[in-house]
Amino acid sequence: MMFWLALPLTLLCFFSFRKLYQLFPFPLFNPVLLSLLSLIALLVILDIPYTDYATGSAPLSWLLEPAVVALALPLYQQAQQIRKQLKPIFIACTIGVTSSLLIVIPLAWVMGADQSVIASLAPQSVTTPVAMGITQSLGGIPALTAAVVIIVGIVGAAFGLPFLNRIGVKDDASQGLAMGAAAHALGTARAIEHSEQHGAYSSLALILCAVLMAFLAPLIFAFYMLFLP
Repeated sequence: MMFWLALPLTLLCFFSFRKLYQLFPFPLFNPVLLSLLSLIALLVILDIPYTDYATGSAPLSWLLEPAVVALALPLYQQAQQIRKQLKPIFIACTIGVTSSLLIVIPLAWVMGADQSVIASLAPQSVTTPVAMGITQSLGGIPALTAAVVIIVGIVGAAFGLPFLNRIGVKDDASQGLAMGAAAHALGTARAIEHSEQHGAYSSLALILCAVLMAFLAPLIFAFYMLFLP
């Protein structure tokens, strides 16, 4: 039964909560967050195996690849303006990725995480496939990384723009870069809903940060492992 209900139920949850968010744009009413929590609760309460749900909702997973490719459209539309700012954009993304690694790795160690968990948490701010690949190369747990990346993306999509506005970051390009760098694909999806410029800069940050994380994470992780017991 869940095989046939998974897809329509997922779509119903998302569009219902999206309508709620449009009426009451409070960060906690983020449609992805509420849909995820609702579906988890349903599976747990009805004791439905996740594999049954995943099989039924597979068409949505198949759409992820063309959806990611579609992110190139706002990037193309803003290409002329972006070209003039490539240097500061690259520097900003490099600082963002580096500071993420420099904070997450020692923080995880202080909280008692072992090496495999630290490796799993290190690439938490980039898109899931890249993060899982980096984790695997570091000897971490890809499944844990996937879960953490999703949580980070949901929190960033829900609270990122309100937080940036609250601290005085009002520029569209700056907000877009921050969303893509910190909240990867989910943050980018939220940025595109706000404006094309937000979406373009967020898409660019998502790509740049994924490449930079793949290069910097092994280096910084290896450096920390030399000094952390």
